[in-house]
Order: sequence, then structure tokens, then C-alpha cells
Amino acid sequence: MREHKAKFYRTLAWTLVMSIAFTCACSKKKDNSETTSSKAEESSSETSDPGSVPTGSATASETSESSSESTTDTSFSATSVTSDTSSGSITSVPGTFDTGKADDYLSSVKFDGVVLVYENDHIVYTHAAGDADRDKDIPNTMDTVFELGSITKQFTAVAIMQLVEQQKISLEDTLDKYIPEYKYAKDVTIHQLLNMTSGIPDYLYCGVLGFTMDDLKNVSISSFFSLQSMLGEVATTPLEKDDLVRRISEYDLNFTPGTKLEYSNTNYYFLGMIIEKLSGLSYEDYIHKNILDPLGLNELYPDIRHLTSNGRTDFTLFHFDFPHQHETLSYAVGVMTGTAEGLLKWEQKVMEHALLTEESWNKIFDGGTFGYGYGWYIWGGYIEHSGMTLGYNTNVRVDPETGKVVIVLCNIQSFTGTPIRPLASDVTAELWNYFG
Repeated sequence: MREHKAKFYRTLAWTLVMSIAFTCACSKKKDNSETTSSKAEESSSETSDPGSVPTGSATASETSESSSESTTDTSFSATSVTSDTSSGSITSVPGTFDTGKADDYLSSVKFDGVVLVYENDHIVYTHAAGDADRDKDIPNTMDTVFELGSITKQFTAVAIMQLVEQQKISLEDTLDKYIPEYKYAKDVTIHQLLNMTSGIPDYLYCGVLGFTMDDLKNVSISSFFSLQSMLGEVATTPLEKDDLVRRISEYDLNFTPGTKLEYSNTNYYFLGMIIEKLSGLSYEDYIHKNILDPLGLNELYPDIRHLTSNGRTDFTLFHFDFPHQHETLSYAVGVMTGTAEGLLKWEQKVMEHALLTEESWNKIFDGGTFGYGYGWYIWGGYIEHSGMTLGYNTNVRVDPETGKVVIVLCNIQSFTGTPIRPLASDVTAELWNYFG
């Protein structure tokens, strides 16, 4: 009965979508201005970002962001305040950030989520828009808890470096010392897991879970409903660690370890398993006991139980809410949740080099030949990471020299191929230009 009901709703939604699409197509033929507007909107959106997929992952679009930062206005100085009345408990103070431009831009791209901008030791701008829960008519505020996706990798990297300092593990150890069941464990070091040079395929997109990156890149209206149903099922099904190791062992390495950079979530999944093996704690308990609690970070959580928002997809003409990903799927790769201010407090601790020695932090921020450190992309002048889970996309950018921070958390995700809203990384890149 449930399957028949689901099929009925999919058929009904399909009929409605096709009807709307036909109406819009006819309307566009009559109105050239709408066509021009549509093209302008499409050109401002990321259409080839492999991160527009259903789980926490730093994206290749980050690689191109630095080229978009050539329009910084150095003459502007103003009092930065938020014009949004639903911004929660945060109060903004004067700064050089151009809030007028930010408000106009976020409105023009129909931004859903929250933005926090920090400079000169103060929060200088906040913005909250859209719904945290559409069904309950609950708006996003600065207190809304979002899935953070692959920003989680920052915490995983710090946890590994804590174990390094305790001499429980060496960065030059090969993986077979901790996960001997993995077929290529003798060929990969801990350092190569951390800096994404292992060559291990990404369990999320290589076919292990039943779909590949190509399936996600080629989403169309006709394939969307079946893909949505499949992703929802995958996301809510527990993933056994031993089963993942066995299944990923069926795939060869993509290249000789250490010879190139290729972002793979499997690297940090394995690191999470190592953290648990060496500490005797679950990943969740380790992060609480050794990172969050000592730093007083009570607005960040290594679980989905504290979420106060729902993620959804924005595909062409319609929206769908997605279920929250099972914690065993996200795990040390992308399980963290939290508020924008909670994430800011973490980034402040990062800039203070808390918890670890200077030597360890220097290793974390060493981008080496390929520009990826341990849980961070290392760009010229700033460090950054994005994240994606089902229905969420996030980004944080930090300038360690000046202390500037931009945090963007969205609970709406456009699928690759037909994006309607820019990704959080694109929003961050644009807002970065508004500092005076």
C-alpha cells in the first residue's frame, strides 16, 4: 500500500511539473526579457561542481573561486548591521563590510540559509532567510542548527594530530597498521589520507553505494524522481564499517599514492575508524571529550540529533525535502552539525592554534604541492572548506592574517546540471569582495 501511495504521488508530481514546464516554455517564447533574465541567472550558478551531490564533500568549485576575487572595493567604509529581523541572538557591530551590497546580492540570488561575517574581532554582518522547516513554517535564524558536511574534516584532522602528539600514531605509518583488511593498506600512509593524495576511490561516488558521479551529473527531470527515492533510501540506511572496507577493496587505486590530489571522502572515513581504534571511544564521544568540551563549543555537535532545520533540493521548478543522512554514512567525513556562531567560535580557536602545538598546526596548514592541507584547502591569503549533505551546502573561509571569516550555511541544494541558486562556496566568494 505504501509503495502504491508513493508511486501515486510521484506520478502526480510529475504531471504537475510537466504542466508547469510547458506553461513556462510557452511564456518564454513570448517574452524575450524573461529569457535574458534566465540566462543571466544560469550563468551566475555553478553547473559543473561535483559537490552538488548528496553528501558532505569539499568541492572542485572551490578550486576556481580564487579567480573570482578581483573586484574588491578598497574605498568603502560603513557601519555594518543586519537588516534581517529574524537573525536570532547575534548583534552586529561596526565594520568595513559593505552590508548594502551583501543584502542586495543575497536577495537577488534568493538565498536560503544564514550568513555570518566576522572582522576586527567582531561579528559585523548576519543574514538569515528562508525556512528551517517549511511544513511547520519555522524560519531560519542565526540560532538554526544546520548540517555542516565536510567542514567535519577539520575536526577529524585535529583529532588525528592529537593522537600524533600522544605518539599513538605516526603520519608516516601505513594504513595496514590500523585497517589491514583494506586491500591497498600497505601502499597508503596516514599523511596521504589527511591531504587527499592516497588514490583511494571515493565511497560516495565510485559505485559502492549504488550510483556514480556521472549519475549525479546527468540528473534530468525524467530521472529526478527515481534518483531522489534512491538517494533517500541510501542516506537513511546504516553503513557498516567492515562492509565499507570490503566493498571499497574491490576498486583499484586511482593513482599511485602521493603523486596527485584527488578529493576522496573514503580517506576521512578511514581516519575516523583509526580514531575509534586508538582511543577506544566512538567518533562522537571522542570529538566531544577531546575537542568540543575542552573548548566550550556547545553549539556544535557530532550528530544529527540536534538539528533544527530540514534540507531540501531545489531542482528547476520544484522542491523536495530530504531525510537527514544516517550518521554512519556521514561519520568522520561529514557528520558535524551546528549554528553559524558555533562554527565561528571553532574557527576562532583554529586561528588561536588551540589544542595542538605550533608544529602540528603548521602541518595542518601546509598545502604542499597540491593545495590541500589536513582538512583545509590552502589558498593564497585564506583557508577554506565547503560541505554538502542531502539538502545542505555550506562553506567557511578564513584569513588567518587579518582574522576575517565568512560563514555560509544553506539548507537548500541545487542539483548539478540545473542549479537555481549559487552554492555556498559561490556566495562566500562573492561576499569576500565586500570587505573594505
